[in-house]
Amino acid sequence: MSSIVKLYQRIETLCAAHSITVTELCRACGVSRSSLTDLKMGRKQSLSAQTLARIAGYFSVSVDSLLGVEPQDELGFDDFTYALFHETKELTPENKEKLLEMARFFRGQQSKGN
Repeated sequence: MSSIVKLYQRIETLCAAHSITVTELCRACGVSRSSLTDLKMGRKQSLSAQTLARIAGYFSVSVDSLLGVEPQDELGFDDFTYALFHETKELTPENKEKLLEMARFFRGQQSKGN
């Protein structure tokens, strides 16, 4: 199975997990429905970086995850980190600091075995 067909299947799976149709996704992201149909049917071999970013952003996953690319090292964002970044980028500096304090607290609790 080609990586393009797998990309379409990942998009379909994400849609199902979020209880939306591919058409609803396209409307929400401003993506042409025909581009995804062409992808599914093999008439199109890729999606633009902008389209991939819009779809990944909608689902709060990384483009790498959407493409099925395994992270190469620890510096890459996993899906949780990407979603956290997406959800917090517009927080005030004070709220970002509070969130960082919470993460440090949980890490300390976890290292103590609690």
